[in-house]
Amino acid sequence: MNEYPYEAMDELQFHSLCFSQPDLNLYAVIEGAKSPEGYPTTGALIYTLEQQPTAHPLLITPTDNGLLDVSPWLVAVKPDTLLYHWLIEHAENHPFILFWSTETLETLVPYMVNLLTVKSPSGGPLYFRYYDPAVLSVLIKHGSDDSMVSRFGPVSGVAALSQRQALFKDTVWNVRWLETKEEEPVAPPSPVTLSALEWQALSELRRNININQLMAYLSAQYPSHLLNVDSAVIHQFVKVSIEKGGAFGFKTRGELEQWLDLQLYFGDGFESESSYSWAKPILDNPQLTSNEKLQKLNLYLDQYQARSA
Repeated sequence: MNEYPYEAMDELQFHSLCFSQPDLNLYAVIEGAKSPEGYPTTGALIYTLEQQPTAHPLLITPTDNGLLDVSPWLVAVKPDTLLYHWLIEHAENHPFILFWSTETLETLVPYMVNLLTVKSPSGGPLYFRYYDPAVLSVLIKHGSDDSMVSRFGPVSGVAALSQRQALFKDTVWNVRWLETKEEEPVAPPSPVTLSALEWQALSELRRNININQLMAYLSAQYPSHLLNVDSAVIHQFVKVSIEKGGAFGFKTRGELEQWLDLQLYFGDGFESESSYSWAKPILDNPQLTSNEKLQKLNLYLDQYQARSA
């Protein structure tokens, strides 16, 4: 997949960058649905660590503040403040993104609110967690300058925590500087659309997240069985299992966990073996829902486990 130029920085380099932009305002969009460590809400975090914060919750309107406690927040952040240090310290556990702009927070709010909804490939609206650093990293790598500026508005650069990379022993930050024109900000596009390349990259991200979650599930459920198994082998097993399970209609994490349990007990590809001739008719039955298929398969699993007990 083609990528646009961006910088990958370790934490020291990123600190230096944040402290070396005196002509730009630094802002953060911080996750609200997950409570920050030590605080009941993101709003409480901001107003505890900043005496007079310049901040705005993105999911409220003048007539409706019912989502205040779960809203992501846009907030101005000055380096070397308590809020800045809290964010950097908790970057791997609490999602947020950073960006630089010459504009005021009030100018940026409409863009940050508008970007919470994107047009899906099928045409419907989707809630878009662009403030998840993994999601923003996709846009950093695969979004054109024009599309980034039209979505984020008069923003000079964006930054997101990345996954650890082999070249860096420390945390890695992805930073992308944007070419902005010296003119009055225009209204944000509505609805926001993503390119085919961005959707492909987001799909790949979702698949990798699913693989990692299911690998963690296997390690927790079968620690002794997988103790000496190379992680690359487990990764490939889970990857193939997701693809195969998807063909049988198993899409959710819970369904895929049960599918992995079945494969670990009966063996990879058990559904094609003559000794388990009951499996394929169940899996290929179009009249059964995914949940009904698993219920029937698990009945056989219970029977086999009872015999070996």
